Amino acid sequence: MRLFWIKIFKFEFWPWKVFYAPLLPYYLFLSVKCRSLTFPSLVNTCLQNGGFFEENKKEILTQIPAEYLPKSLYIERDTDFTSINSLMEHRSIEYPVVAKPLDEQRGKNVEIITDEAELLTYYLKVSKAFVIQEFVQFPIELAILYSRLPHERKGVVSSITIKEFLSVTGDGKQSIQKLLKANYRAVLIWEELLINAKIDFQRIPSFGETIIVEKIGNHCRGTIFRNATEIDKAKTAAAIDKIMADFEGFNYGRFDLKVKSVEDLYAAKNIKILELNGVNADAAHIFDPNYGLIQAMKDVAWHWKRLADIAAFNLSQGYSPIAFKPILNKILKS
Repeated sequence: MRLFWIKIFKFEFWPWKVFYAPLLPYYLFLSVKCRSLTFPSLVNTCLQNGGFFEENKKEILTQIPAEYLPKSLYIERDTDFTSINSLMEHRSIEYPVVAKPLDEQRGKNVEIITDEAELLTYYLKVSKAFVIQEFVQFPIELAILYSRLPHERKGVVSSITIKEFLSVTGDGKQSIQKLLKANYRAVLIWEELLINAKIDFQRIPSFGETIIVEKIGNHCRGTIFRNATEIDKAKTAAAIDKIMADFEGFNYGRFDLKVKSVEDLYAAKNIKILELNGVNADAAHIFDPNYGLIQAMKDVAWHWKRLADIAAFNLSQGYSPIAFKPILNKILKS
């Protein structure tokens, strides 16, 4: 029963359709101003469908300078499995790696792969194009929402979220399983944990020992999103400006990245971008457990207004939005 009330009163666990429903009238208002229900498709003109739907990770990531990317290997649906290890070796990619489908979001089917047998299992399970990335060991993982008006070279960072992975701290008495059972985030995803977490649940950690249970930084994998107000947004925006200097037509998106330190973030070094999501990306800081619902709604409205401003400019430059029907069909199926 406790979990039921947590899912009712903590909006970070609401289905996305429920969370965004109260803001639908404002979206319609912005649509009227932009003369299109699909105005977000006008924002990132370099992407198919503007990245509004059927967003493809390869299409985006391959336009980012290689120095900011983990070593990666893109596997097409018809790639022969027997060739994958040699391709990994050619790119100096070693296990463990992270595998994720090119066309899915919110952590779906993202897995850490530790050997060839696990990779074969994953290959047979997903049956679609996916990317293999080296597992980046940098200690800080952030979600940074960045946007810029198309006629401006400098953008703004409006959201910085630090990800705290699902973990336990030992008391020298209880097993990892018992410690996890006291954490509602773990209990909410218990079945998935039993399948995905590569740990000994019966192990008893020593007093003060911290064990990271889930190393994939998605909310649906038990990660806590913290509003990182201590990180300077202006300095971060300057770093992203440098990274995106030659990425024409990309004006709005959220960087999911790892970095060695905050100082390195400001200096635009020792950064590895794991994903770059476009107009469908949430300002992840609003899902901080301490964030209020009303302020979260205000923040969403601000970001939608930002999308509309970018869309209106591109509309004035002759770009056209995509049709509404394919979007509607996708929403109804999701």
